[in-house]
Amino acid sequence: MRICIFAHPGATHTKRMVAALRERGATVHLVYKGDHNPEGATYERFGVPGLSLGNSVRRSVRRARYLSKFFKEHDLVTVFYLSDWGFYDEAIEHGRLALWPWGSDINAPPGAPPETPRLRERRMAMFEGAHGIATCSHWFAEQVADYAGIHASRINVIPLGVDMDLFKPASQPVREPIVGFLKGFGPAYGAERFIDAMPEIVARVPDVRFELVGTSDRAKVLQRRIVDLDIASRITWIEPKPHDEIPSLLQRWQVSVIPSVVESFGVAALESSACGVPVVASNVGGLPETVIHDKTGMLTDASDPEQLAESVIGLLTDEDRRIEMGRSGQRFVASHFQWDACVDRWMRFFEFSANGTFASETGVGHESGRTSVRFASAN
Repeated sequence: MRICIFAHPGATHTKRMVAALRERGATVHLVYKGDHNPEGATYERFGVPGLSLGNSVRRSVRRARYLSKFFKEHDLVTVFYLSDWGFYDEAIEHGRLALWPWGSDINAPPGAPPETPRLRERRMAMFEGAHGIATCSHWFAEQVADYAGIHASRINVIPLGVDMDLFKPASQPVREPIVGFLKGFGPAYGAERFIDAMPEIVARVPDVRFELVGTSDRAKVLQRRIVDLDIASRITWIEPKPHDEIPSLLQRWQVSVIPSVVESFGVAALESSACGVPVVASNVGGLPETVIHDKTGMLTDASDPEQLAESVIGLLTDEDRRIEMGRSGQRFVASHFQWDACVDRWMRFFEFSANGTFASETGVGHESGRTSVRFASAN
């Protein structure tokens, strides 16, 4: 199978999907803006040809001709994150198109500029011409259906899985009370709420430490807040790590915190659970599909630092409960989110889309509730 993917080659999930597709015999061609050298795929820098003596037609025609070649040369064109690529009927009619909206392309995060009318028009054109649409969570599938004005049963819900050979518990029990955060410091991920919860956690668990993973200009603002709260000595700032080094971080934490304001899925929660680490997460978006309240972690009000603090304190001070939640989390991931099983479903989705056959086995139209309801038997 020949698949052309419009996606950032450096994104973790792009790299994981490319590797998985290659293992299953597919050839992958990546298209994006800028210069990249992706492993396991050929690469082409996106660029509509300019005017020339041999190509003097208007830009819209040049764009359609340029995009149509990807459909002619591949069995399937797939778009990860719905940027303004300019797909219209005159390009899409030459082949098959599958869409994988990621989250912020449909639900703009706090502080993001509003969607322009032109960008919405381009995204709607992709939805209208798509032969397959997939999301990672049921909640986000409903958001996409509302945005696109389509029935939710058209959307396949296929989660991102976890490599449990890589993400697994520490070989020895974790004794030091370390609470970790690795979601990034953008306003969508709620780092301020976690920081505001820290003084209460310190007051109740005096030997606690915190690890914050990531860098950004926004982190400097957070650092000032940390100094004001007099908790700087309790925090270790860690540079972002490659995906295969994340388990070594998770394995030394007793609790993983995901205080997001918006979240379309929550693979970081699943990776923590696979490592036997309970998760304290916001009860928003797709997170309730990856964290089962009071079984694999705790779901809290996204606007309430005190509730977050109480949940973290409860886990740090009750070892038996924390360990049992970690074990339940491992079983939950093993039962529903094994990487190879999820990739098999992604492959079926790509194959059905390439054949022009709607794959309804994972559609959400018949679902009676969120995944968290169906998976409530994690123990």
